[in-house]
Amino acid sequence: MQTRTLIAVIGLAAALFAPVGTRAQAQVPADLAKLLASIRAADAGQLAVSEEDGRFLRVLVTTGRTQHALEIGAADGYSAIWIGLGLRQTGGHLTTIELDAARAKSAAAHIRQAGLADVVTVIAGDAFREIPKIPGTFDFVFLDAWKPDYKRFLDLVFPRLTVGGLFAAHNVVNKQTEMRDFLTAIDNSPSLFTSIVKPASEGMSVSVKVK
Repeated sequence: MQTRTLIAVIGLAAALFAPVGTRAQAQVPADLAKLLASIRAADAGQLAVSEEDGRFLRVLVTTGRTQHALEIGAADGYSAIWIGLGLRQTGGHLTTIELDAARAKSAAAHIRQAGLADVVTVIAGDAFREIPKIPGTFDFVFLDAWKPDYKRFLDLVFPRLTVGGLFAAHNVVNKQTEMRDFLTAIDNSPSLFTSIVKPASEGMSVSVKVK
């Protein structure tokens, strides 16, 4: 766990403090970059993470050597594609859950178009009901759902998060007033080490389970 955490820290530093010119290099095939841009452009409800957040998620799962990832709140699949790109490198798999059936269908289509259907499984439904049906544990969780539910999701998933696993949550800066109980929980838990970073303005908490 200590080695893995150190690798993750190095990866975070590289992602956050690399020269802008280096980070600006696509490192994504042109057709996939076009797909990602089209998803963002059509995101009228601003449900997707930013491009910088997406790249950050890819770094997290790659440096963490993630095998079993869970995303709560898929929207149209933008963040799932970035996570899936990381998992392509690690040989891992992502299960992503979206409450809205139409968005779940859109996410699945985008993931297929990105060539990641073998890496990412989309489930349409209520995550509180669907998560208990998923077998096994998780070594990476990304939460980007209804903000007042964040603490409930943490309570649900935490027992199944492996020691050394990461729990990341979006919008913890710009919507912090909607999730005070969650932020208090991750800050005070003796089982978590947490840092809040800002790849983009929304902010993301990254917690590692230490026991």
